[in-house]
Amino acid sequence: MVLVDYSSDSDAESDAADAVDRGPPAKKPRIDNGKALPPLPSAFHDLYASTVRTSTADDPSLHQGRVRQIPHKAGNWPSHVYIEWHPPNEAFSLLTRLISTLQKKTTDVTITSFLTSDLGVPLPLHISLSRPLSLTTADKDDFLTQLVSSIKRSNIPPFDLCIRDVEWHRTEESGRSFLVLRLESSSHATSTSTATNHKNPELTELLKRCNTIAKEYGQPGLYEWASDISSDDEGYSKKMTQKTSVSNAFHISIAWSFSPPSDGLKQLTSRVFGPSFTSTSTAATATNIHKGEETAKAEPQGQPTTDKVRTTTTPTYVHVNAVKAKIGNVVTNIPLPTPGRKGKVSDANRLLGLTP
Repeated sequence: MVLVDYSSDSDAESDAADAVDRGPPAKKPRIDNGKALPPLPSAFHDLYASTVRTSTADDPSLHQGRVRQIPHKAGNWPSHVYIEWHPPNEAFSLLTRLISTLQKKTTDVTITSFLTSDLGVPLPLHISLSRPLSLTTADKDDFLTQLVSSIKRSNIPPFDLCIRDVEWHRTEESGRSFLVLRLESSSHATSTSTATNHKNPELTELLKRCNTIAKEYGQPGLYEWASDISSDDEGYSKKMTQKTSVSNAFHISIAWSFSPPSDGLKQLTSRVFGPSFTSTSTAATATNIHKGEETAKAEPQGQPTTDKVRTTTTPTYVHVNAVKAKIGNVVTNIPLPTPGRKGKVSDANRLLGLTP
């Protein structure tokens, strides 16, 4: 038996000729790394919205020193009503850079970003429409049913919000200070009318509905320190001021600290973020960001400056098309009613069954 069958010279020449005829081997298709992947559906994020807890007991060491505002109680479901925002890439990069700059310049204050997890994964931000709630097992389903019905009846279509300011806000109940983006409705930002100071008619109406339902279940309302909203523009302008208006309370938290914000920190924040971090000037160019950072670096903390972080006119809007209700570890997406379409409520669990 022949163990090895060597090819003859003629066979080798034939193989070489065939290789020439076939040409070079086909190249593997190149992957365009510069092309952005399509965004994940909103319901996908709802599946991973819960923070993993290793114990029902309140252990601040597991949560960066934070303490629950509502202690855990068997049979109660921690709940929250909010609007979720995933910053677009340009806004996310800008906010990340500015917070990082602020962190490097505050050696005596620890500032923790809300933008990413401990592993550097981007996190969704939110606008609260309720305080932290604690619903009983008997109440949670009825609460959600009433909330869905109320939002459907609101007839508030999807809308846009503008980022109009950046400031520090201290909450005594949590013992923390928050760096927040103040918001106003794009309908107010682009309006030339001065008949009303009502900056957030859509958010205010949604808040009223959420507070009404929360109180029916013995839960506290959000922003109850603010004056009641009047539907009469003339009466509204007489009754409310910029300081007490609930329309000024809506915000997105982007960072936090246990330390109370000093005047020096507030002035440093103003220099780093610029005088007007608004929807018409949010997306900054890298050159101008660097210029603003170098200006803040060169000046001592506490000294005002007129050379702020200059920005372009590229708008960054917070688009709102749904309200989310988180009850326990289940998130329900409640779409705002769209004219001409019937709204559907999509539970995060439905994604597991690949249902639309």
